Amino acid sequence: MSTLQIVGTSLSNFVRTARMAAREKGVPYELIEVMPRSDQARELHPGGMIPGMRHGDRTLFESRAITRYIDEAFDGPALMPRDPWKAAQAEQWLAFVATSVDKAVIRELVHAYFFSTKPDKSPDRDVVDRAAKRIERQFLTLGKAVEKTGFLSGESFGLADMYAMPIIGQSRVTPEGKEAMAKAPSLLAYYEKYKSRPSFAETAPPRAK
Repeated sequence: MSTLQIVGTSLSNFVRTARMAAREKGVPYELIEVMPRSDQARELHPGGMIPGMRHGDRTLFESRAITRYIDEAFDGPALMPRDPWKAAQAEQWLAFVATSVDKAVIRELVHAYFFSTKPDKSPDRDVVDRAAKRIERQFLTLGKAVEKTGFLSGESFGLADMYAMPIIGQSRVTPEGKEAMAKAPSLLAYYEKYKSRPSFAETAPPRAK
């Protein structure tokens, strides 16, 4: 079958997660640079969201579907536990990061800085301050979780970590994100340990290099 294609911009955290999954699994892939809501993105996703995936005549959208396919369709180390209880625990953290943490960090905090709707384009302080309080709590929660084994779930670097690392890393482009991380030393140590991991370092977006 032809080479796996991951479709979406390298600036996207969820595209990065899919790329990390392929790298951790040892699956060669081609990144097809496509912006969200473009005609190319809509060929794969009804709403034009990213990432998308092509593998021969197979297509998928939504990062969780794509990463599940990568994990189960190819040989290599398991990205998710095969034991039902351990898998459920990993899914729990993955979902928390992909919904609650992503919303506060990316959709609110980072967006308020870089896509401000204020006339002078200054950060929307109301949004920033509300998001920062939630992020502090979320980072403390994640920090407590990684204290157990050094990973978000399980005994090895897994898919939950591949969702978490890009998002908590992106928080650090803001002062509030750095402060929240400093207040969660276990999470900061976790990030510092894995930021040089090849799957994370090699998928850094251009602006972060």
